[in-house]
Amino acid sequence: MHAAFFSRTGDPSVIEWVEMPDPVPGPGQVRVRTEAVAVNAVDTLVRSGRWSTPLAFPVAVGRDLVGVVDQIGPGVGGLREGDRVWTSSAGYAGRPGATAELVVVDRDRLYPVPDAADPVAFVASLHPATTAVAALHLSARVQPGETLVVVGANGAVGAALVQEGVASGADVVAVVRDARCVATLEEWGAEVVVADAGSAAEAVAERRPDGIHVFIDTTGRADTASAVRRLAPRGRVIVLAGRTSAEIDLWSLQVRELRVVGFILSALDASELREVAEQVNARWAEGRPLLAQVGGVLGFADAADAHRRMETGDLPRTADGFVGRLVLVPSPPSSAAPSTTR
Repeated sequence: MHAAFFSRTGDPSVIEWVEMPDPVPGPGQVRVRTEAVAVNAVDTLVRSGRWSTPLAFPVAVGRDLVGVVDQIGPGVGGLREGDRVWTSSAGYAGRPGATAELVVVDRDRLYPVPDAADPVAFVASLHPATTAVAALHLSARVQPGETLVVVGANGAVGAALVQEGVASGADVVAVVRDARCVATLEEWGAEVVVADAGSAAEAVAERRPDGIHVFIDTTGRADTASAVRRLAPRGRVIVLAGRTSAEIDLWSLQVRELRVVGFILSALDASELREVAEQVNARWAEGRPLLAQVGGVLGFADAADAHRRMETGDLPRTADGFVGRLVLVPSPPSSAAPSTTR
């Protein structure tokens, strides 16, 4: 098989497109013939060494994949060769990465692909969708009727948070700087505020004077201290893009029973990931899939270029202002033109 591997951490030039022996699934494992892999920011952090996680070199880049069961290891039940499956947890904590023609995955980290899902569109949605479901339900415990504020709602994760928040019955306020996104976000069921991330909490306060129940900033630029001040009693700030510091009044946290909660998808264990995956698939079954925008489709051999684009922010945007996702496939597409899906 061929794979986009790296044997040491560093800049994108450490990624090599090489031929490797076909992997063999061990007990409790399944070999998957990969159809599509998403390119995530965390993939670049793992490859660069900025995100510390055990790596069994050489390791393929990436962790989100869609593929077809190719071979089943001893002791594995519930799957047959030819079944289409997905995982969002390859490529870190010592596990093989995703950008390879054949990937061995633990059975307990594989989930069925919805029948109607296109592999490219579906894999593009996995990181945003799993992040949104886990952050809103495992961390925030959002309830129907609660006010949920999503800052950066035109990003991939932000858009998924809006979609899942609306589907969960929350009162969703989406904050964006790009006014082109407004019509689409309103179509999804959100109220939209056009404002800078730093002034998001103050801008929303004018719309929700009774306070915010859940505040999530996907940009890393929001004024978290201001968000805490604008929370309703027992409100929550979920930190999933914590690039700034904040000076928070601890007395206010105590007497109003507020929470500031850190969140990272990589911390979820296999049972939590399965719970999240079941919810992601359930949205498809309900006809409310948490979709992302596909901004470009490249071949596996172009993984280094995809990582460079991710790190420099060279990501396409749709006509209505949403950030597009990069997807890798085993064979390069016949056309380099980006595709869009919603």
